[in-house]
Amino acid sequence: MTLFSPWAKSIDLENPLPEYPRMQLRRGSFRSLNGTWEYQITYGAQPDINKGWTKITVPFALGSKLSGTDVNLLPDEVLWMRRQFDYEPDGARTFLNFEAVDQCCVVYLNGVEVGSHNGGYTPFSLNVTGQIRRQNELMVRIVDQSDKGLYAYGKQKIENGGMWYTPSAGIWQTVWMEELPDHAVEDIKITPDCDQEAVYLHMAGTYSQLVITVFAGEELVHRGITNKMEYTIPLKDFHPWTPDDPFLYTLYLQTEDETVKSYFAMRRFSSTHDANGIVRFALNGEPLYLSGLLDQGYNVDGLLTYPCEESMIADIQKVKDMGFNMIRKHNKVECRRWYYLCDLYGILVMQDIPGGGGPYDFMRTAVLPTLGFRKFDDKKYEKNGRGSEESRKAYYEELYAILDMLYNNACIFAWVPFNEGWGQFDSVEVTDAIRQYDTTRLIDSASGWYDRGAGDFNSRHCYFHGFHVPRADGRILLLSEFGGFTYAESSHNEAKKLYGYKQFTDKAKWNAAVLERFEADVLRNIPKGLSGSVYTQLADVEDECNGLLSADRRVTKIDVRRLKRLNERCYRSMKKNGR
Repeated sequence: MTLFSPWAKSIDLENPLPEYPRMQLRRGSFRSLNGTWEYQITYGAQPDINKGWTKITVPFALGSKLSGTDVNLLPDEVLWMRRQFDYEPDGARTFLNFEAVDQCCVVYLNGVEVGSHNGGYTPFSLNVTGQIRRQNELMVRIVDQSDKGLYAYGKQKIENGGMWYTPSAGIWQTVWMEELPDHAVEDIKITPDCDQEAVYLHMAGTYSQLVITVFAGEELVHRGITNKMEYTIPLKDFHPWTPDDPFLYTLYLQTEDETVKSYFAMRRFSSTHDANGIVRFALNGEPLYLSGLLDQGYNVDGLLTYPCEESMIADIQKVKDMGFNMIRKHNKVECRRWYYLCDLYGILVMQDIPGGGGPYDFMRTAVLPTLGFRKFDDKKYEKNGRGSEESRKAYYEELYAILDMLYNNACIFAWVPFNEGWGQFDSVEVTDAIRQYDTTRLIDSASGWYDRGAGDFNSRHCYFHGFHVPRADGRILLLSEFGGFTYAESSHNEAKKLYGYKQFTDKAKWNAAVLERFEADVLRNIPKGLSGSVYTQLADVEDECNGLLSADRRVTKIDVRRLKRLNERCYRSMKKNGR
């Protein structure tokens, strides 16, 4: 059976995902290079320029249905991708931008190497001013070691099945061109400070004068001018951002030669003690129960890539319709456009750093912790899959790239550097490094188990028995994974062998069991100290049919109204017990 999402037939394959990718630094020049490319696979040698090329639709990765291909890349193979395009530069500088390429690549423009990038989850930009012509050939050399190499691979695995998914390779997010004038804002870091009623801007660029303008809706609330790379926006009586009221300010930055558009939100994440002395998560100083869904971000037809923006919005809106206020983006980083939509629609995001290291030790990271053995020394690098210094260095490189990419987004309230001990090393030091970089967010240092006492959360996973509140340790208690019950909707999944923590063949019984887990594991424990929970998971993925939505997003398996009422009871319970 071949499944497609409801959006597959409406996609313009000559111009898929045409939206501007970088909404927090948006300028007038934008040319998408998505659409029809060509590819071939070699064993390290140069490609045959004249033959052996097959069409592929970018930005859908090799092996995805929407790419038009059905092959996977092996670790000893090289993927070559190319396209020809016309271009008329109209600025002082021309940049070629890739939102994401899985996993390591070298880029050639008109036969000249113009740059390279390692890591499959973050964007990069190349200054191609000296190489761009009116008629161009762009070629990318790609190597993807998947779970056999140094870099993060998330849930992708060459020998996939169960909780591991089909690997993909190549360009899997938008490729685009832009023009920068002589005087330009090239980067921006935005830090809201609710306590000081201010917003701090840190810019990079070539301007000598910058005009900063801020609007709240149609109302002008600030206008200033500077010749420096740092600027403070005073913002008295600001409008705070919340999931119920996701208010965004519009920011314009005008140099001598251009105006770029950005945005920001005023929100503060912290921990606080409620009236009973229990440590709670707080948004803008007020306790808020975190009710979320684990989201793998996989699509039945695009694999890592959403078919279109409408499909992203549909997932986010469905999460809100079910009464959740949070998504834990699990072992994946999305495109920047997805985080913008979370900012816009009002969804809190707990962001995982995708897992890596190897080989993956199933006994150490799955069986023993499930049996209750949850203490280990994460400085024993070899046992934890981080034996090589090069692997640990690659982790830090990708970590900082992800922090840079997502720093400005309002929705992200917490970073998750490690999950269930997988590739975990020096977690205390890694947590400190994240804290030094970003003081505005919380950190779930070691989600699930192998906790070293660092970070802001006592983060527990519970699948095989009822959840019981542990002894308070001064951190926010978070049930960061639970549930995972399996029910496969007929004709809406491609599972070869069902995987889950408890399997059901009757939809009504599955619904009852899922909702009972919320009653037993969540509602009963909020008065005792539970401050948040993450149900596994939003949607089915391949063999893992434990989603509230089917893999093709055509069926909502859960009773939405009953689940929403349960979530509303969670929020009320937090307010009641916080008085």
